[in-house]
Amino acid sequence: MAEDDDWMSNLLWTDEAHFTLRGSVNTHNCRIWATKNPRTVVETPLHDEKVTEMRDSGFVTATVTGERYADMLQNRIIPSLTDKHLLERTIFMQDGAPPHISRRVKDLLRRSFGDDHVLSHHFHHAWPPSSPDLSPCDYWLWVYLKSQVYRDRPTSLRMLKDNIRL
Repeated sequence: MAEDDDWMSNLLWTDEAHFTLRGSVNTHNCRIWATKNPRTVVETPLHDEKVTEMRDSGFVTATVTGERYADMLQNRIIPSLTDKHLLERTIFMQDGAPPHISRRVKDLLRRSFGDDHVLSHHFHHAWPPSSPDLSPCDYWLWVYLKSQVYRDRPTSLRMLKDNIRL
């Protein structure tokens, strides 16, 4: 902060979210603060229909893997930062999800950003220990985006995909 007053605008946080027809919440990232445990049980189907990735052919459901994540970084994120002359100024921050710390991803991040400009497991600046594993995306972005996507309660994957595009 002492070296650059504008450092916050140079941070790039990464995260992922699923968009389901029922508007399910990823409970891995839920933090509920209460004075007592309500012990409520809600039964839900094991798997929802969902949309997770945009490709040239349209939206698809895909598991985030190290290969897919590396491809997205290499083919979309890094070229975009390079085109805008921001790559050398960007501090890249990601949690320790297994796809984020695959060998290919770590090698790509080291080559592109340098070890000192990546905050992640297995880098000089590791994700903080005992961190709740939440990023600004979890606190604000996904809540806002999902409120827009689910505003008219989509009832089909076609409606869900149309809402995501808007």
